[in-house]
Amino acid sequence: MGERTFRQATPSDGTSILQLKREAIEQIDSDSYDEEQLTAWMPDDGAVDEFKQAIRSDVFDVLVAEDGDGLVAYGVLNLEKGRIDAVFVHPEATGDGIGRSLVRQFESRAQMYGITELTIVSSLNARPFYESLGYEFRDRKEREIAGVVLEFAIVTKEFDL
Repeated sequence: MGERTFRQATPSDGTSILQLKREAIEQIDSDSYDEEQLTAWMPDDGAVDEFKQAIRSDVFDVLVAEDGDGLVAYGVLNLEKGRIDAVFVHPEATGDGIGRSLVRQFESRAQMYGITELTIVSSLNARPFYESLGYEFRDRKEREIAGVVLEFAIVTKEFDL
C-alpha cells in the first residue's frame, strides 16, 4: 500500500465503499459476533444506492481514505444527529492510524458545525478503539438486521466550543 490521502467521497465511490465494508465485517473478531450475526450485518448490493444517496445528501459528511490500490477506509458523520455513523477500515490497513484520523477529522468538522457532543453506535469489538480516543461508554443497544439481533455499544464525547 502506498501513500494515503483523505478526500470527500463521491457517488462513484459507492461500490468500493460497499466492498470495503464487507471485507471489514468479514474480519471482525468472532468473540464479538457469531457467524450468523456477521452474515446478517453484511450489506447486500442494494446498499450501493444508499451510499450514493448519503454522499449526495447535506445531512452526511462522507470521507474516504485511499492509496494507490484504492479505498482503504471510509467514515460517515451524520451532521443532523451529531453522530458518527460509520468508520470502517480495510483489514490490511487496521492499526495504521487511518481510523483514528477519520474520527479526528469528524470531530473537527462537528465542532465547526457547532456540535458539542458526538455519539457513536459502535460495534463491540471497536469499543476499546473509541475509548482510546476519549469516548465514554454510555449504554448498549440492540439492533435487528435481517431477523438477527446484534448488540452495539453507545459511546459519546463532549467538546468545548
